[in-house]
Amino acid sequence: ITDMSHMDPCLPHCIRLFYHLDDRSLSFLNVITQEKKKSRAESVDCTPPDYIMPSCKERPLLPLQPFAKEQKGPQCIKVLTTSGWNPPPGYRKMHGDLMYLYVVTLEDKHYHITACTRGFFLNQCTEEEFNAKPAVPSHLCHSLIELLNQLSPAFKRNFSVLQKKRTQRHPFERVATPYQVYAWASPLTEHTVDAIRAEDTFSSKLGYEEHIPGQTRDWNEELQTTRELPRKNLPERLLRERAIFKVHSDFVAGATRGAMA
Repeated sequence: ITDMSHMDPCLPHCIRLFYHLDDRSLSFLNVITQEKKKSRAESVDCTPPDYIMPSCKERPLLPLQPFAKEQKGPQCIKVLTTSGWNPPPGYRKMHGDLMYLYVVTLEDKHYHITACTRGFFLNQCTEEEFNAKPAVPSHLCHSLIELLNQLSPAFKRNFSVLQKKRTQRHPFERVATPYQVYAWASPLTEHTVDAIRAEDTFSSKLGYEEHIPGQTRDWNEELQTTRELPRKNLPERLLRERAIFKVHSDFVAGATRGAMA
């Protein structure tokens, strides 16, 4: 038994920062400053766990991943994906149609939405019949969020809650990291239905250039070439750093795919 009153209270937050948790943000200042003071015991049992003792033969990987508290936001919509009627035919492109969306709201209502040069509106398409004419009423809106607010009261309510939770965080926490973050160990996550993820698996061409004959990338040559770019003035330095960042990001993504294969 030992006294824990002098332990640094920021230690758990530093662990989460090191493992890029909490939405993988660059700053967790808001987590520390707005955390409520919790009553905790002055003494705690500090007996080391069995898996770090010399007599232990098996080393589990689960303790390497720190516990991440659940931060799931409210569900706003069930399905939001591109419609099976994509791409728009030529005569509809002449009318300004850009793409078609398929939406299933929390109320289990199915909608086909047209994205055009004027905004978003409901069309009369179904799963069996194509009819790109505006529905009655068409609900023409400038943004997709505005249209979904009119179609689904549950979306309007939950999306408002989601925005409030986001605005309460520190500005640094709302900025996405400018680099890719990958962990060597991660807990098992629940596999849920995601139409966008399923579509990106086959539609995204990132990383497939390595499988084209004669198109194998020489990472060492690309890195050396970008480092040899001129850097006498500010525009040249910006182009050089941008090229280095692009090649390094592609290399990390390719190495990660190889490790996961």
